[in-house]
Amino acid sequence: MHGQSDGPDYELPTGRRDGRISSLALASHLPEVNDPIRVLKAKFHAKGLSEKDLVLLTAAGAHTLGTAACFLTSKRLYNFSGRGDPDPTISPRFLPRLKSFCPLNSDFVRRIPLDWASEFEFDDHILRNVVTGFAVLASDAQLTEDRKTRQVLESYVGGGHATSSFGADFAEAMVKMGRIGVKTGSQGEIRKICGKVN
Repeated sequence: MHGQSDGPDYELPTGRRDGRISSLALASHLPEVNDPIRVLKAKFHAKGLSEKDLVLLTAAGAHTLGTAACFLTSKRLYNFSGRGDPDPTISPRFLPRLKSFCPLNSDFVRRIPLDWASEFEFDDHILRNVVTGFAVLASDAQLTEDRKTRQVLESYVGGGHATSSFGADFAEAMVKMGRIGVKTGSQGEIRKICGKVN
């Protein structure tokens, strides 16, 4: 998908084995949209990923394309601190647009572009959005609240890296993430039907 959107082409190692069990408890190890930055960092560090990986695998790369369901923004837009207020980090210029796109009590079907003005192209535009208060998701906005993740954001936005470096760095982070928890030998299985345990 990224290759079709002017994103980097990169090779992923193949041959991963699938697990035999599925556990709801393990879902809590995944980053969530309303996690504070310290929790996001802890979840990434627990998997051997850095602050740079966190930026590249959330806002920078994974969120440069596509949309999110409006219900994922409702707390941030309408009840951020529990008093019916929006997240104060949202740009005052962006808040009315977000609210008009995702009205209070939006249904689960309504979707919003993650990267305003560039949602169909793989580029570093979303990083500018995050730094200037135009992040759609709370987890992306949280990247500005930590010194290290903010430095990574600003290194791309401020011209510290060329756009080609951004794409190459994203590809490297994707491959690194793909190496987490690889099953070998008799662990797991090679499924005959992808969505079903043998």
